[in-house]
Amino acid sequence: MDKTKEMVLDMKRDSEVKCVSSFKFLGVHICDDLTWTLNITQLVRKAHQRLYFLRRLRKFGMSQRTFCTAVIESILTSCITVWYGNSTAADRKCLQRVSLWDGKKNPRAVHI
Repeated sequence: MDKTKEMVLDMKRDSEVKCVSSFKFLGVHICDDLTWTLNITQLVRKAHQRLYFLRRLRKFGMSQRTFCTAVIESILTSCITVWYGNSTAADRKCLQRVSLWDGKKNPRAVHI
């Protein structure tokens, strides 16, 4: 006896419903096989884009700690309770590789 059912509701009579392998819902990329690699890859990419602004702040001699907490760490930990438990070791290592540099050229890993 199969207990799992699926129903596609489409209120528009003339539109076609597409079957996709992944989609973005509330900022989280969900794949049909329930792996979180795509989501983590997108988060790391977004964090690397924000690291550019961190380097600019350092160039102008401004405080970086508030920026790191407010922007970069908040990106990496968004919806973490949903996806972190089922992420692979390789995905977790990818997250840990996002490191922030202090003024003395010493890496400081973002602790997730």
